[in-house]
Amino acid sequence: MGIWEILGIDPTDNPAQIKKAYAKKLKVHNPEVDPEGFQRLREAYDLALKHTRNTKRNRMFEETPLPERRQPDEWKEHESKEESVQLQPPRRIYELWHSEAVEEEQPNYDPPQRLTLFDRFLEETTQEVVSQEEIPIPQRYDFTESYDHVERSMNPDDMVARFFRRTHELYDNYHERIQLENWRELLNDEAMWNVGCHQLIDTQFLHFLEEHYHLPHEVWKLLDSHFQWQENSEKLASQLSGRFVAYLNGQLNQTFTLRYHSFENREDFDIEAFLEWRSDALFALMENDWEPAQSYLAKAHALYALDPDLIRLQGEYFLRTGNKNRAFHTFDQLIRLDPDNIDAYLYRARLFLEKGDAADAIKDCEEILTRMPELWDARSLLGKGYLQLGEWEKAQEVFQEMLSHNPSDIDVKICLTQIQSPFDRVTEPAANKQAKTARRKNLQALGLPGMLARFKQFFAIYTRRNIWTIIFLLLLHYAMFAVVSMKLEMTSEQMFDSLVNKCKPVQIKTMDELKQTPLGYQVEFTLTKASYINILRVYDKEKHPEPKAEFIPAAKAEERDLLNSDTGYVNVGYLDQQAIIVITDYDQAKEIHDKHSITMRGTLKAIPDGEMLPVIENALDKRKHPHKALLVTDTYINAKPDLEEKGWTGSWLLGILAIISMLYYIRIIREVPKTRKALTFH
Repeated sequence: MGIWEILGIDPTDNPAQIKKAYAKKLKVHNPEVDPEGFQRLREAYDLALKHTRNTKRNRMFEETPLPERRQPDEWKEHESKEESVQLQPPRRIYELWHSEAVEEEQPNYDPPQRLTLFDRFLEETTQEVVSQEEIPIPQRYDFTESYDHVERSMNPDDMVARFFRRTHELYDNYHERIQLENWRELLNDEAMWNVGCHQLIDTQFLHFLEEHYHLPHEVWKLLDSHFQWQENSEKLASQLSGRFVAYLNGQLNQTFTLRYHSFENREDFDIEAFLEWRSDALFALMENDWEPAQSYLAKAHALYALDPDLIRLQGEYFLRTGNKNRAFHTFDQLIRLDPDNIDAYLYRARLFLEKGDAADAIKDCEEILTRMPELWDARSLLGKGYLQLGEWEKAQEVFQEMLSHNPSDIDVKICLTQIQSPFDRVTEPAANKQAKTARRKNLQALGLPGMLARFKQFFAIYTRRNIWTIIFLLLLHYAMFAVVSMKLEMTSEQMFDSLVNKCKPVQIKTMDELKQTPLGYQVEFTLTKASYINILRVYDKEKHPEPKAEFIPAAKAEERDLLNSDTGYVNVGYLDQQAIIVITDYDQAKEIHDKHSITMRGTLKAIPDGEMLPVIENALDKRKHPHKALLVTDTYINAKPDLEEKGWTGSWLLGILAIISMLYYIRIIREVPKTRKALTFH
């Protein structure tokens, strides 16, 4: 198989076409999977480039003019000889002239005199010809491209070092950095075509970008097309920080993108500082770290207040911290500044719906759909707007169209269910209502019992048919109650008190009342001057098969991917004149963060020996929290049930009793339709 067949192209002397074909075939013949195929491909690539260089040399030699002092007769004689002698490349001719056997291999025509490119030989063409021994030997001139020769003489480490010098130079020039063509040119560097260099660059390039990531979305897509990061996402997660991996995925999947071309013509502020504050704000919002996010947004806003992406981040911050009024005005400002910003219209439409302004929400949705008809989020908001206005037919039309596009959309099905009931009532014919009224009067005239009398009959028949089943179920429940009381080492009275306490928790207003309350009891209290201290209670099920709580900062929990429905949020606030620790769910922690006070219920528990208290005190020390000096360190209140409580399964006997009870419940449920049928014969 020839080199052109291996490369999959027709013969050519265009190096760019050869390199493009080589890059395409390189995806088929991966050196790690198909080393033999890759070896053949590489040899064909080198030979093709060599053929291209030789073709250029021949063309250069053929186009070199003969000396002007040659007479016309000599021209003819030279042309006749040239037809019979095959021309050699310039390098080969030089070797023939200056080899030791020059006299034996001397060709039968006069060699061209203008062999070199030096100007001094052109100026001396009219001088007297000296003997062969007196002619100085010209310096050997390499007709190959100097750039290519230098690159092929470099070792892989030097090529990689030069590649990263070019990368640093490109990144350091902001206006060059944001141009896609400059990165495309960088990726055509010779180092990218060398397999050894490519592997070195692949491992180092992402670490460079981890510190230099202020690039447009189209540049990230171009880089991913060369390095295939999305296909190796698991490998990247083990090599890079979780924050950067999330940022990289967001850029490649276009979950969130930041723009850079709006600063091309601005030189009046520190662009790099602004970009750093803006990206730090984005990272903080990704981690739900509200205080740093607010600080970064304020610093970026002080440098440049008219960036649409910064305003969008400000709107998201206000929205997620519960300040919906500020969020609405922010997105409204963003639309005035950037009328084509679809995200701003979506946010504002949602806020219009929450305010009850369905007509304005519908206008925003229609504006979006004129530009992006397939944006289903906008169609969903449009349908909900019609639903809020009571326009059932329009809402039903929108949601049915969405359901035909995605039959498994649960949200759409719920909306259609909400539509159906009032829609049926509106469209129900008046004749059906009159028919039902007439039927009810006829039944009363026939002397049939009313609703209450029929229910009494049903209860009497059902009890008579299932009396022994009901008695046996009561005995099973008593046995289960006894097993639980033995497992918890509680008397019947204590069990009863515990059940009553869950229904009616102890009201706590002072620390004395808290100290008098037994551990394990439910308490209801009001927490003041409270704050979330950025510590989470998490469970690593892979690390600890048995439920074991860990108390770690929120950033570490997100980095280890431990955030889930079991996560508890640690807060500190005042009860009476002392500070206590309270573990809540996310919604309660958010209310504490927003209002700094909350009324809630929780279980009074003793602080266990271990890392809980040291971690919390350390967090309070770092924040210079005023609560630490007055902190209660022997008890805390748990408003978020932990896995130790949820995971208790009781004894094997309790499981058997529960299964038997379930079977009897199924039996008495199946008796309901039978009893209704029996009632018709009474």
